[in-house]
Amino acid sequence: MPILQKLHSYSNTKLILWKIEETEQELIHLLDLPLSEKQKLENRKTPNHRLEFLASRASLCSLGISIKNLHFKENGAPYLDTQKFCSLSHTQNYSAAVVSQKQVGVDVEIYRENILKIAPKFVHKKEMFALSNENQIFLLTRLWTAKESVYKAFGTAGIHFSSQIEVHSFSMSDKKGFAMLTHLGKEYSFTLHFHSIINGQLCMAILNS
Repeated sequence: MPILQKLHSYSNTKLILWKIEETEQELIHLLDLPLSEKQKLENRKTPNHRLEFLASRASLCSLGISIKNLHFKENGAPYLDTQKFCSLSHTQNYSAAVVSQKQVGVDVEIYRENILKIAPKFVHKKEMFALSNENQIFLLTRLWTAKESVYKAFGTAGIHFSSQIEVHSFSMSDKKGFAMLTHLGKEYSFTLHFHSIINGQLCMAILNS
């Protein structure tokens, strides 16, 4: 069964996490790709990238959204020609999709030791808790997914993760968190929903009204 989690517990929001076990042809048969999406698929040359591309679309379809309603802004952010917001993410063997009445973002990442090297590029000065114990890879991966999902939900290019997005301290067992994004002198708050997977982390961010 490819669907690992299908969550409808949030107000007007549906989130799905998909484990990619299908072949490319099996995923293609699940989808009715318009010409523009077929062209994008052809531009992805590696098998893994093609699978992740298809699985992200299959995830969205499983939430009742037609691929024909899916479009992308110049910065690559997805949007729907309905009244709903959406976000997509994929990483090794996983894809995720979320649809909501509110501005929303999702990110899924597997654990990688490389995150220790890039931490200074995205950790805020008030987020030293993520560097304070032996669980750094777990905490930094969760922190990264939180910031990436906030960035996607906000939908504005050029946001600096280390200075403009601050995630409130969280523990390994927390299922919910909060973040603040500062832009052009204004502050925007987000509610975070954390989900641990076998070898990684998923976070969904919803902009608070």
